[in-house]
Amino acid sequence: MTVELWASILAGALALAAPLVIAGIGEGFVERAGRLNLGIEGMMILGAFTGVFAGSFLGAYAGLLAAAATGLLLALLMNVLVYTLKANEIVVGLAITMLGLGLSTYLYQLWVPAGTTNVSVPTIARLDLGPLTDIPLIGPMLFGQSPLVYGAVVLIVGAWAVMRFTRFGLQVRAVGADAPSSALRGVRPRAVGARALLIGGALAGLAGAVISLGAIGSFTPNMTAGRGYIVLAIVIMGRMTPVGIALGAVLFGFLQSFSLLSQSTSIQLPSEVYQTLPYVVTLIVLVLTSRAALRRTTSRLRPG
Repeated sequence: MTVELWASILAGALALAAPLVIAGIGEGFVERAGRLNLGIEGMMILGAFTGVFAGSFLGAYAGLLAAAATGLLLALLMNVLVYTLKANEIVVGLAITMLGLGLSTYLYQLWVPAGTTNVSVPTIARLDLGPLTDIPLIGPMLFGQSPLVYGAVVLIVGAWAVMRFTRFGLQVRAVGADAPSSALRGVRPRAVGARALLIGGALAGLAGAVISLGAIGSFTPNMTAGRGYIVLAIVIMGRMTPVGIALGAVLFGFLQSFSLLSQSTSIQLPSEVYQTLPYVVTLIVLVLTSRAALRRTTSRLRPG
């Protein structure tokens, strides 16, 4: 492979990792608070549609805000169903995913009827940092990205600071570690969990719009392609920490970028191998990570 191809693969890895980082940071808050959001996929796909729809009228950045608001509304619905109506959290999460997949497809077909040209909107332009972009190999990767990629980096740092230094972050960690004990100290576990889910929902919706508005500029049904479940795997792999989540997202982004671009090289393999490679490797890493965590937990609990 040439240097130019590797530069494209590495640059593509960060671009593909950005939506996973954004949604993963949100899910990290959710799981740190002792909750689980299986509706990420539905929030992402509906956010992807809302982003393009609103962006076609108001511009790309307004589309990002509309997508975040969409995820926030779905998270609010999930809170009502779980806390007010006492529905099962896992069932509700799966229902949110099916709702997002079905509703986004239905609304898209109403907006763009069969036989008509798909609607395209201007994407968010990449930054051009001049000579820095021309540095071999790392220039396009570090200095020629979309503002959304740099925003994901800022989000990683911000989430780490919030979790470590703020009262809300302390409450999230306390509730996730021992909800009854935190309640005795004046923390309201339900309120903390609800706020964490709202954060996770807003970021999941935003992540969907990052996919549709970051590089594609249009919407197609099921364009998130299971990334909501990949986010869940990445959060587990990263042990719910912002840095760990980012590393897991970059790994998946690299594998996906490699699978997309290496098909043009002399490595002749069936296209199905390239398509499944990111998911297979992610699954293997997830299993190894989970086994290592289980061994650490078992060793701590073993007497003597």
